[in-house]
Amino acid sequence: MATAWPNSLYPTGLEWRLMKAGAQFRSPFTGSLQAVDFLGEYWAIRIQLRGEGWRRKYSPLLESLLMYLAGGMNQVDVFHWVRPVPIGTMRGSPTVQTTTARGDSQLVVATTTGWTLLAGDLIKAGSQVFMVRTDCVASGGVLTVPLVNRIRGVISSGSAVTWDRPTLTVVMPEMSGGLVYQPGMRLPAELELVEP
Repeated sequence: MATAWPNSLYPTGLEWRLMKAGAQFRSPFTGSLQAVDFLGEYWAIRIQLRGEGWRRKYSPLLESLLMYLAGGMNQVDVFHWVRPVPIGTMRGSPTVQTTTARGDSQLVVATTTGWTLLAGDLIKAGSQVFMVRTDCVASGGVLTVPLVNRIRGVISSGSAVTWDRPTLTVVMPEMSGGLVYQPGMRLPAELELVEP
């Protein structure tokens, strides 16, 4: 079970990156790029923490979190601090309309007619966080959402769709964690986290 990210450790920098699973190579005959897709995409996150006066107050909390997460066994839930809710208008209690299959590139959601999701919005269904690829509008109570990252497994019809701070469960792949203390330092810290 994952622990919640501490609210007092607010990032000063944030990068969400989608890591593709596949292989690329160039044809020896034409020089064209060839790609093979394995459908195992996952999120990787880089979080930056720093600030004047931050070291004394928050470094013990960060240090204990780093040591707790070291090795990838313990998990933490994070959300996208820049876009905690969609830019689009979808709210309420949306649900998955149609059961999904591995590799699907869209999610069909039951929601209020006229509500929208915009490119870059984040939602969660099942245990997976999705990014919306292009703007979409609900018609007849159904919103077909094109996805940046594909569905990794079955999500049953009727499953809840989370739009308010959809949390991503991540681990720290480093085998050790800690902080380096130096006199007068401002404590820049950067964490690399990935979906397990």
